[in-house]
Amino acid sequence: MIFSVLCELNLFTDVEEDALKTLSTLFEEENYLRGNLIFEEGSVGTTMMVIAQGKVRVTQKAEVDSHAEEALKVLKTGEVFGEMALLEELPRSATAIAHTDVIILSISRTHFLQFLDQDCHNGLKIALRLAQTLSARLREADMKLKTFVNLTQWI
Repeated sequence: MIFSVLCELNLFTDVEEDALKTLSTLFEEENYLRGNLIFEEGSVGTTMMVIAQGKVRVTQKAEVDSHAEEALKVLKTGEVFGEMALLEELPRSATAIAHTDVIILSISRTHFLQFLDQDCHNGLKIALRLAQTLSARLREADMKLKTFVNLTQWI
């Protein structure tokens, strides 16, 4: 199952089949019931996750009430999250909660870096796609911030 899910992801589009088979052995399958915490904002990130089935809600703590949450996005099957943890071991910038029952495929930073070290050619392809994913998310956040700033001018 892991290999077939990875084959469908844009992140691994350019990766050779044998390399993708090797990479798929480094992922672990995890199951979460609806409402279960996958990871919490502020916890140290060490894994990237792929949604094999279901939906995940990404939230941040509300500034006014630390017990309240603000939903940022609901991710669906085939989407990747927690990818920043592959690049740096810093606190998570958001919380991930199972929005439905969900099957997640996760890869640790350690395993990912080992793969990059062993297969630089395919690793570079993945790193480029990862950078493109992060760039797209940064652009999306930038657009939201610009919209917010424009709206506050009218308040």
